[in-house]
Amino acid sequence: MMKVRTLTVGMLALGLLVGVAGMAQVTQGSTATFTVPTLIRLVLSTSTINFGTLTEADYDAGQKDLLSAQGIQIWSNKSWTLTVAANAGTWTGPWAKPSTDLLWRAATSDGRVSSYVSTFTELKTGATQVAAGTRGGNIQLSMDFRVLVSWENDPAGDYSLAFTYTLTAP
Repeated sequence: MMKVRTLTVGMLALGLLVGVAGMAQVTQGSTATFTVPTLIRLVLSTSTINFGTLTEADYDAGQKDLLSAQGIQIWSNKSWTLTVAANAGTWTGPWAKPSTDLLWRAATSDGRVSSYVSTFTELKTGATQVAAGTRGGNIQLSMDFRVLVSWENDPAGDYSLAFTYTLTAP
């Protein structure tokens, strides 16, 4: 009986060895990689803020407002800051009207915008922060504009002032 058991155990062990020896397997791990650069996009609904032809009522009021005159859309995969600056200290026109006679403010209900300027602010040649926010796509801002006018200072003629928005994602 001892020989039968030994023979059975021996044959079983040999079968396992033959089974393992007959099977081949190799494994190799892999890794997927990619790099995401800082990506930002700035889109304006219009690049011209046209106050049209001013009226006596505008002069009497000392200003003309254009509400929701420009839409801004922002896409950024990092936190971002939007600034605006006048390209020159004065308007082109019949006299050197200061850039600060153009005022702006932002409005939004987008929760990804963490701060924005909601009161009319003078447009200056130095960059002024308009808004800041967290990463996301199709972040919406609406811009209101006000031009200050005066019977004493603003003679008849055509006026123009260029300004630039800058979107940064530090």
